[in-house]
Amino acid sequence: AVVSTQSTGGGVIVKYHSLEQFSFKALFSISDATFEVKPGWHGKLNMCLQIGAVIGCLGAPVIGFEESEPLQKYLYLTGVMGIYSLVQYLMNYRVVIGRIEKKPDWMKK
Repeated sequence: AVVSTQSTGGGVIVKYHSLEQFSFKALFSISDATFEVKPGWHGKLNMCLQIGAVIGCLGAPVIGFEESEPLQKYLYLTGVMGIYSLVQYLMNYRVVIGRIEKKPDWMKK
């Protein structure tokens, strides 16, 4: 959830600031992208940990693993990695988010 919120919220803010004239249609249109997100290794690792956490939490009741210490440690690790990923994105936002100068062929009308 942390990565989804970071990516979506940050993307909407950058898109909003890049619009010449505001409209909801332009804000959520994918046909005129003005930037691209290039996630770093920490964001990719964080997403893998989050997917593993969801799988672990959903599977724990099936195998009687709900109160296990390894699962709790894994969830704490996932939370710490989410915070680390957020800090890295905030510190390196100019590298992670790049402006698209020329539109790719698939975006041309």
